[in-house]
Order: sequence, then structure tokens, then C-alpha cells
Amino acid sequence: MKILSDFSEDVRQSNNTAGGYQWWYFDGISFDDRFSFVIIFYEGNPFSTRYNGSLLADENPSPADHPAISISIYEQGQPIYYSFSEFDKSGCHFDEQQPHIQMENHSMVGTLSDDQLQYEIKLDEQLPNGDQLHGTLKFTSDRGQLFDNLDRNDVGHTWNLVQPRADITAHLDLDIKGEEQAITFEGRGYHDHNTGNEPMRNEFGDWYWGRFHFDYATLVYYVMNRKAEQQHRAWLIDNHNTKVLHTFEDVELVDKGLSLFGLNTARKLGFRSGDTEIRVQQSQLLDNGPFYQRYQSDSFLRIPNEQVVESAKGITEYIRPDRIYTKLFWPFVNMRIWYKSEGPHWVQRSKELYRWTW
Repeated sequence: MKILSDFSEDVRQSNNTAGGYQWWYFDGISFDDRFSFVIIFYEGNPFSTRYNGSLLADENPSPADHPAISISIYEQGQPIYYSFSEFDKSGCHFDEQQPHIQMENHSMVGTLSDDQLQYEIKLDEQLPNGDQLHGTLKFTSDRGQLFDNLDRNDVGHTWNLVQPRADITAHLDLDIKGEEQAITFEGRGYHDHNTGNEPMRNEFGDWYWGRFHFDYATLVYYVMNRKAEQQHRAWLIDNHNTKVLHTFEDVELVDKGLSLFGLNTARKLGFRSGDTEIRVQQSQLLDNGPFYQRYQSDSFLRIPNEQVVESAKGITEYIRPDRIYTKLFWPFVNMRIWYKSEGPHWVQRSKELYRWTW
């Protein structure tokens, strides 16, 4: 894996390799922990049964033919809005000169001014079951440049940690089952950009990742079990995204158990660097699938010699990519992803049944 933190590289990477992908990931939690969200823009949707079916059939599919966006909004740890839409590429634009994505009525634009980064996301959609979302989210942070091509290689995955910590504002208007809800909040957020030149299953067996915004600093981690080695990394980063305060190489995964779909996932993670210790409890399951899980988790930071003891909530995730290609699970995937070129699945037209797939 190549690791960097560079705003100038947060643009579309030229990548037409069959099975390749890239995604721009954004998440955030309100200051009072009431609201949270995850928004992901994809070119080469790695969960698409259309894309993966073509790949398994040796049809040499291009990631450019499978752009998508997933949107999840939570209140008190419960989903209140979900969508996953794959578009025709004619309605999408990924800029190679500046951070700019357009997917029909959705957009993302990143700008830099006087070493301040700002990303603005605009969302505008109506789902087949009638649910509607309109809104704007802004991510503002110092530019920072923590990493410069760590573990550089020319094959596999690139992780661009653009905004480990950002101030966010959200203005969202929901219409769910004909009931309107206006949501406005401020909080902390996170943004990164991931790029792969081959299917994820070719590079790693499974992968945990997450982030927590303490008052003291921000924890960012990934625990990747690669095909040839373990790559367990975690950093405690200062509030201006300019300095790594601690690097954790002592990482443990404990309390493993089988999920409903047979994933053997650790519910607790531990990180230690000298006398600095962080414990993560993957507490509340937000998304539970056959190859992917998302949690709203609790973390505890302790630095005895600085008399720092804190707790924070954050978003954590787990993926086992080989299972994406298990066709037994594809009917469930097709209920969740709206392939716009083919029209909605009949479940997606139902106000009740579509929510069951969340």
C-alpha cells in the first residue's frame, strides 16, 4: 500500500484496469453524538454485481463504467436514510485537475485557500420508494501534509489521508414516508481517497479501519491482513493535521465472534505506544452484511504522563473482499444498489421492504 496525505492528489487517478476502483470517503458525527453520516463517491463500484459479474466473465470491464454513490445518515445510532445508486457514466464527471465530482444532481468540490481546505458536498435525490434527500455538507480543515509516500509501491492500493480531522456543518432536508425532517448540526469529520489498480481481494484478506476525534487529538487506524503480510497501522494526529503525535505498532484484535452472515469479526481493538493506550469497542452495528460491517464505536484514550483520559465516539468498519464475489449473496446486494441503467429492483419501490435491507 502507498500512503500519502496530499490535497493535490485528491483528484481522479487515471485507472482503467479491470477490477480497479477509487473512492472518496466522507464521514462525520455531530458534537452531541446525535447525528452521524457516511458518504462515499465511487468510480469502479467494488460492490457492484454488474461490475464484478463482468470481471468474473473476463469481459475486461472498466471502472469508469460503474460510478456510484452511497449515502447513510444515522440518528442516535439508527439509520434514518440510506441509498446506494450506480449511474450511467454519461451523467457523471470526475475531474483530473481538481477535486471535483458530479453524479447527476450530487456533487463534491474541494478548494484550497491560504492553507485552508474546504470540501462542499451537495446531495439531491429521490429514491424509487419516494424518500427524498436534499442538503449540503461542508468540511473545513488546515491543509496539513502528514505523509509523503509511505510504503511506496506501484501496485495495489493507495490511501490518501486528506482530512484526518475537519470541522463540519450539515444542512439536510429529508422526506421519509411523506414526513419532512430538517437536520442542521456541526461536528467533526474525516475525508480520505482510496485507489486500487486491481480487485481488493487480490491484495488483502480483510481490513479494519476507523477514526475517532478526541479533544486531545484524532486517532486514525487501519488494520489490514494482506495476502503476504500483516499491515497494522495507527496514528494519533494533532488537531491541525500537521503532526503525528504517536504511531501505534502494538495492535491487538480481541473478542472475535461470528456475525449473522458468518464474518469472524473482532469487536475490540487495542493500540499501544509506550504508556499511551487506546481501546476501541465496536459497540453499535450500523450496517451488517455478508462482506462488510459498519459500527458506531466507542474509544478510550489514556496518556498517564500527560494526565489525559478521554472517550469519544467514531465510525469504524470491516471488510472481507473475497466474499464480494460469492454469488450466493448477490440477490441481497441487488436489493440495495439501484442500478439506474436497468431501473429499480422491486424491493426498492416499497417503502417498507427497502428499509428492511438497511
